[in-house]
Amino acid sequence: MRVSRLYIAHALVAGAELSLPAESAHYLGTVLRAREGDPVRVFNAVDGEFDAVVTRSKKGNVDLTLGACVRTPELTSPLHLHLALGLSRGDRMDYAIQKATELGVAEITPLFTEHGEVRLKPDRVENKLRHFEKIAINAAEQCGRLDVPTVHMPLALDAFLVRETKATRLLLEPSGEQRLTASQALTDIELVIGPEGGFSEREIVLARESHCAVMQLGPRVLRTETAPVAALAVLQFVFGDLS
Repeated sequence: MRVSRLYIAHALVAGAELSLPAESAHYLGTVLRAREGDPVRVFNAVDGEFDAVVTRSKKGNVDLTLGACVRTPELTSPLHLHLALGLSRGDRMDYAIQKATELGVAEITPLFTEHGEVRLKPDRVENKLRHFEKIAINAAEQCGRLDVPTVHMPLALDAFLVRETKATRLLLEPSGEQRLTASQALTDIELVIGPEGGFSEREIVLARESHCAVMQLGPRVLRTETAPVAALAVLQFVFGDLS
């Protein structure tokens, strides 16, 4: 039987009793119909992963008793990846965040760009951020990660590029003149990818002025939800933990 994994942000200790937060309780108790005695696993990056058993599941409330720690906190990929991705329409952004989480990114920043068609009013930004965080948590639960990538508040591309960073910045652009080489031995990368309409000429100039290497990824133009998957897989293979 497949055992569900749940990300729990607060401290986990063997033998402790735990009442699940409302959203996790709804998922486990209502969606999955967990009952008393059913096994489950809970995890976070600080304490590791623990066996647990449902001790109460009633009216939207689910309690667990934690058993033994089955995975201790572990080293993450030797490559720290920060994906900055232009906001896109529909479920493209959800897909990209899900796959980026599966591919081991540490941070994600949604970007407002000149050609991007998504414009969020201030009162919607917080809700959208919580939605993206939920996508990342669900992906971590499914793929076996102990940690969950940090999803930052959406920023304008200009604001993202003026930030101080020691990371190597790579901007993907079909007209880019550079290609990735394994000899660079990178350990900290900010990967910047545009929305459906790509980057404007002004944004590309600004990226170069902000010490971004403007790079292409092969001879074909990739969709905004495909480009992160392809680029992150290549970077993890060359510099990270997929080799």
